[in-house]
Amino acid sequence: MQKLSIGKIGLAAAFMLILAACSSNPGMRIGNTVTLCCPGNYAAYNTYAIEDVGLPIFLREYVAEEFDKAFQELGMTRNDARSDLVVNLNYRHVNLNPDQQQIDPFIRMESMNVELDYIANIDITMRERAGGKEVWAGTISRIHSVQPGEYMHEGNARGAFLVTFRDLLSEYPRNQE
Repeated sequence: MQKLSIGKIGLAAAFMLILAACSSNPGMRIGNTVTLCCPGNYAAYNTYAIEDVGLPIFLREYVAEEFDKAFQELGMTRNDARSDLVVNLNYRHVNLNPDQQQIDPFIRMESMNVELDYIANIDITMRERAGGKEVWAGTISRIHSVQPGEYMHEGNARGAFLVTFRDLLSEYPRNQE
């Protein structure tokens, strides 16, 4: 049997720790894609308002807060009363099992003893308040497998949403003419 040096064992352990850290990064579990970019006058946009459509109650507040943080890092200011842009956060989900299409994953009966597999999507659209022209859009999504009795772990999700919004908004063309 070949002897392994302490250095090689240490290197292997460090490599495994790095892999574990990368795979446990909450931001990597939510996918994102820009779906519309760049027909707007981005230099003229400084303020935004948020509207949400169909976001489950438990997601509403912190999804908006994490989006706010990411968008404000780009120099935007939230003003729901008077804004240049209206940002729409539209939630939808797609059940992956054809027999479960009528089951809402957020309204589950105690007697329902099935695992639900679905894709949760939040479509983000930005339109000019004056005129309504859509100027930017993207989507974030995550596949969920929910066992009976499981609930949303908000603490982990907050960080994942922030990382994902930052990544998605890195494609926002700030200060372009």
